[in-house]
Amino acid sequence: MIDLETMSVLIVDDMQSMRRTMRNMFKQLGLGRVIRHAENGEEAWNLIKSTSVDLAVVDWHMPVLNGIELLNRIREDRDLRDMPVIMITAESEKDIVVEVAESEIDAYLLKPLTMKAMDAKVRQVVQNANNPDEVTKCLYKARELEEAENYTEAVEQVRLALTKRPNASRILRKMADLHLKIDKENVAEKCLKKAVAVNKDDAVARYQLGDFYRKKNDLDSANRYFMEAVSISPRAVPQAIELGEQLIRKGKTDQAVKLFDKAIQRSTNSDMSREEIIAIYIQNREYAKARKLLESYLKEQPERYDLMYKLGVAYMKAGDLKNAQDRFQKVDENTEDNIDAKLHLARIYYHQKRVFLADDMINQVLRIDPQNEKALELRKKNM
Repeated sequence: MIDLETMSVLIVDDMQSMRRTMRNMFKQLGLGRVIRHAENGEEAWNLIKSTSVDLAVVDWHMPVLNGIELLNRIREDRDLRDMPVIMITAESEKDIVVEVAESEIDAYLLKPLTMKAMDAKVRQVVQNANNPDEVTKCLYKARELEEAENYTEAVEQVRLALTKRPNASRILRKMADLHLKIDKENVAEKCLKKAVAVNKDDAVARYQLGDFYRKKNDLDSANRYFMEAVSISPRAVPQAIELGEQLIRKGKTDQAVKLFDKAIQRSTNSDMSREEIIAIYIQNREYAKARKLLESYLKEQPERYDLMYKLGVAYMKAGDLKNAQDRFQKVDENTEDNIDAKLHLARIYYHQKRVFLADDMINQVLRIDPQNEKALELRKKNM
């Protein structure tokens, strides 16, 4: 049981002013006897593992390890997973609300914080932890049974929870997960479909259903649910990109392009997503699409000569040596010792019968790397 007055509280925020503000709130409200601080999720995790913490109040956006990453560590640890966590965020956009709904967060508060909101939320969370409702008790029991590999009884506990909350999509997802473990895929599919139907903002159910169909090689259905999942939340972006590559390999390029566009739009790291998609296009010989994406990318970041080099490769793969040469020359002029660009230029010059220029490029490579096998082989081949 957690005592409101004597509990140990951990405040996690990368801003000292916010840590001080929250500490003062707890003091004035008479909540908690021991109040500790951490500047990021990693520091908080070390404290949680080494000291007693009854309640964590965690900022969503932090360096090193953010709030959701810290929460995931807590929930994956058998000794800590039931610790109450309140998430703090300055954002009220749909993405944050959806992420909260999908995650095992006990409550969340929006900045700017108020004493009244903090008091009400802390008391509510502690009350729920001390006196879990019948649904929560069923889910705890189901978890214990699942860990003991008693899946049949675990299913019954989840079924009991669903009789009390029949339209709770998170419980429906758990039911689907258990049925997959006992090889009842048709039941799992029905549970996920119901979760999607009852909760328009459940990105996780859509991602799981998309992954279910992907494994069944029903790529059209998988694409539909991944598109929906990514539209709701960026969480499924990496898996959506994987599906996009499968779609290209199956000749469904138009679907892949739309899915890739949505993934880039919704990604929390659009640069990383674009570069991954560019690599997929090149590997699958979709050179025109790779060029289009690279050119739009370079308009935003013209000094990215690593992207310029990839654009040259895409042109060269497509047999457009003139445009490839232009890009490799820009790379060579603006970077130091880019051996790959010099080698590509040498190949193009040899193809154009401009032997002097080709030899000059080979010499430049060999001055950097005297044993470069590609340069030596290229020179030997064109002697």
